[in-house]
Amino acid sequence: MKYSVLVILLSLISCSISSSTRKFEQYESPTNQFQQKKFELDYNLDQNWAFNPKISLVKDIYPKNYPQSKINYNIAVFYIHPTTYFSGANWNVDTSYFRNNDLIDLCLENQASVFDGLGELYAPHYREMHIHSYTDTINGFLAFDYAYGDVLNAFNKFISEIGEKKYIIASHSQGTNHAIKLIHDRVLPDHDINKNLILSYLIGMDLKKTTLQIPECDGNTELYCLECWRSFNRDYLPIDWKYGQDYISTNPIVSNASGGYTNKLNHLGILLPNRKIKFTNSISVNDTLGILWVDIKNKKLKRHIENSYHKADYNLFWPNIRNTLISRLRYLDEA
Repeated sequence: MKYSVLVILLSLISCSISSSTRKFEQYESPTNQFQQKKFELDYNLDQNWAFNPKISLVKDIYPKNYPQSKINYNIAVFYIHPTTYFSGANWNVDTSYFRNNDLIDLCLENQASVFDGLGELYAPHYREMHIHSYTDTINGFLAFDYAYGDVLNAFNKFISEIGEKKYIIASHSQGTNHAIKLIHDRVLPDHDINKNLILSYLIGMDLKKTTLQIPECDGNTELYCLECWRSFNRDYLPIDWKYGQDYISTNPIVSNASGGYTNKLNHLGILLPNRKIKFTNSISVNDTLGILWVDIKNKKLKRHIENSYHKADYNLFWPNIRNTLISRLRYLDEA
């Protein structure tokens, strides 16, 4: 194979890392105090989008060896990418960071691609916060709010572009922190916007059951619901993450699983960094205590088991996520 098994597990998606504080030690914290730039991004300009319907004509993010099940369901998707900013003196990136950014492109290929071709996909650039913002309660909070301001402005432009279309919000890691705030503060209070939100994929971060007044998805035909999972090794209880019965954990392999580990035959494969789907029937999962336990069944993959699969939250289940999504969208006219 072009990619070794070690690369598959340890570097499956390099556009995101765990938010565990112990994972940040390899990255230097910014040396400057937080400084806010005095201008807003103009989301009328394509240069401030990592992906949109115009860019989709020249940028291919779809897996190379997966059936082109690109049926347009007349929906739109707003995708917020995870942290890609790990090294720098400032707490937020500037706009030069957007240009030819391979890490953001990897996020599109490894995560946003699951929605490609099913509707209009929008992924804004935003002045994301440095990874160390999670460990700094002063500069970090300010950096988060600044990044969120861009996400909010991009979402407002997205809503104005799609009109009355039904839409999905999808995210990972830092993107999910922004998505949760966006839904809580902007979407839910506005009936005209809220009524068209059919699905939310809030992946990679903890989410309490009481935070958003949206039910967890249960079944392959349900809409107007949300999914949220965080992937860890079997029986591993993470030290630096919140979990428990109060937190949501959705099963991405069998959406209405009744408990216990899923049958490995239900696992449809892993999306690798070379944009190919491999290793079908290699994973069983159990969603419990607000976390998703991953049991690796493939012997080759077992050699490199990790406690956290945060960076592979989408990759490990890419075909399952897409198949379930398509199953739900087929019922869109009936919802």
